[in-house]
Amino acid sequence: MKMLVLGCGMMGTAMALDLAGDEGVSHVVCADYDRAQVEGLVARVKSEKVSGLRADVKDVEATRRLMRDVDVVLCALPEGLNAFAARAAVRAGVSMVDLAYGDRLLEMDGPARRARIAIVPDCGVAPGITNILAARGASLMDEVEDIRIVCGGLPQRPVPPLGYRITWSTRGLINMYCGKARVMRDGRVVEVDAMSGLERVKFPFVGELEAFTTDGLSTLLVTLKRRVRNMVEKTARYPGHAEKILAMRDAGLLSAEPVEIDGRKVVPREVAISVLDKALRLGDERDVTVLRADVLGRRDGRRARQSFVMVDFFDERRGMTSMARTTGYTAAIVARMVAKGEIKGKGLVPPETALATAYDRFVSELGKRGIKIRETSGLTG
Repeated sequence: MKMLVLGCGMMGTAMALDLAGDEGVSHVVCADYDRAQVEGLVARVKSEKVSGLRADVKDVEATRRLMRDVDVVLCALPEGLNAFAARAAVRAGVSMVDLAYGDRLLEMDGPARRARIAIVPDCGVAPGITNILAARGASLMDEVEDIRIVCGGLPQRPVPPLGYRITWSTRGLINMYCGKARVMRDGRVVEVDAMSGLERVKFPFVGELEAFTTDGLSTLLVTLKRRVRNMVEKTARYPGHAEKILAMRDAGLLSAEPVEIDGRKVVPREVAISVLDKALRLGDERDVTVLRADVLGRRDGRRARQSFVMVDFFDERRGMTSMARTTGYTAAIVARMVAKGEIKGKGLVPPETALATAYDRFVSELGKRGIKIRETSGLTG
C-alpha cells in the first residue's frame, strides 16, 4: 500500500509513524504547505518509507496529480482546507480518510459516489471513536432511549491559568466554546447554547471532571436520527475551567463582532485566539484523553445500558501526545481497512457506518497500540 498524508502537524505525524511501522505499507508521502512542518515530520519518523514535499492543497489540480498513484489519502489539514482535498480526491478517483466533521462534507457524497470512492470523515477521537462506540451500543439495543458521550483531552494535572493545555487547534477550541451545539431531544435535533448542561463526571485514574455540551455529534445526528430519542455530546475539563471561559465569553472577549480601538476595528475573538495560543499551548506537560459513551435503551423487554470507557495517556516511549495517538492512529487504522477493501461503502461514509461490521477488528487494532476501550453491559430495570 502507498499512502498520502496531507498535513504534517501532530496528527499527521502520528499517522505517518503508524503507517511506516506496517510491513504492508511500502511508501508514505507526507505533504504540507509549511516546508518546516514537512521536514520536522520526516526527521521525527526516521523511516526510509517516508518522504515529504511542499504542496498547496488549494491547487486542486496539483493535489489531484499528487494523489494519482496512492491507494488512500489521509487528511490532517485544518478546518476548511479538507474541502479542497476532497475535491482533489474525487477527481483522482482515490478514497480519503479525513479528521474533519462529516456533516460539513455532505455535499461531497454525490461526487464521491459517482467517482466510486469512499470519503470517511470524523476519523479522530471525537468525533470518530465516539461515533463508532455510540453506534455499537445502539446496535445492541432493541430500542435506544439515550446516548450520552463525554470526551476530553487534558494535561495530566490541571495547570494555570485555565487548568488546560491545547493539543489541537486554538481556533477550533474557541469556536467550540461559542455559539450553539446540536443535540437530540425527543427524537428532534435542536440547538442549545454551547457549554450549557454543566455536570460532574468521574474517570478512572483521573478523578472528578466537569463536562458541558458541545457540538460534537456530527453525522450521528443523521445516521442515528430515527433510532434515538435523546443524544448529547459533552467535553470534559478539570473543575473550574467552564466558569473562567464563560466569564470571558460573557464579557465579550470571545466575540466575533469587531470593536473600535483607537480608530481601528479589532475582533476580540481573533485577539483571544492569538493570546491563548501562546498561553495554553502544550509544553512539557503530559496529556491524557478521556472518553465515555453510555447507551441506554431496552433489550429483550428490559431496560439496559451499554457503556464504553477509554483513558489514554501520553506515550513516553515515542514522546507522543495521547490526543495525537487516539486521533492519528484511528485514521491510520481506517485508511488501511479502506485500502484493503474491508470498508466497501462509496460516497461520504461516516465512521459509524464504515465500521458497523468491523467493530471488533477496529477495537483490536486500537488495543495493539495501547489504546484500550472497556466495554460493559447490564440491565437497569
